[in-house]
Amino acid sequence: MDVGDNVGAGSPADSTILLAEILRQNARNSLVILYDPAAVQACLAAGPGAIVHLQVGGHTDHLHGQPIPIEATVRTLSDGRFVEPQIRHGGWGDFDQGLTAVVETPAAHTIVLTSRRMAPLSLEQLISLGIHPEWKRILIVKGVVAPRAAYEPIASQILLVDTPGVTSDNPHHFTYQRRRQPLFPLEQPTWP
Repeated sequence: MDVGDNVGAGSPADSTILLAEILRQNARNSLVILYDPAAVQACLAAGPGAIVHLQVGGHTDHLHGQPIPIEATVRTLSDGRFVEPQIRHGGWGDFDQGLTAVVETPAAHTIVLTSRRMAPLSLEQLISLGIHPEWKRILIVKGVVAPRAAYEPIASQILLVDTPGVTSDNPHHFTYQRRRQPLFPLEQPTWP
């Protein structure tokens, strides 16, 4: 769970911090959902089956990483609408993540590119696109609490990752101005 890019808390949904680490470690078979309308348009123009060269995610600001260059095959194009059949999150059932493209890299990384920011409340967000999330080795979920009802049944383990970003709960990820010092937990108190 990408704590610093928690969509339900107002993050931009385009952090590439964890995707960059997966690529750096040469891991395979991961999945990430990124808000990237420009990449979606490039995939729409190319069409299903096309090989595309994209700079995905990381377009919002410096807190959420840099765009990641990828070469991938366009697997699916969708209007982004899906229905959650189970009663969750106040009974909402109809969702719309905007025009959506699914691309897959040669290392079996599946990247879902959306035109609207969508909190990961439902596995139907992926299933409606023909993705079987339980087949993926690593799922990057941009949330902390809301995704648990959907993802806990298929996850062997859930890790909260201390990533930078606007929704980080680690005060050391931010630069502060006009604050008192010492201020716990940024500085430890000194006792007489």
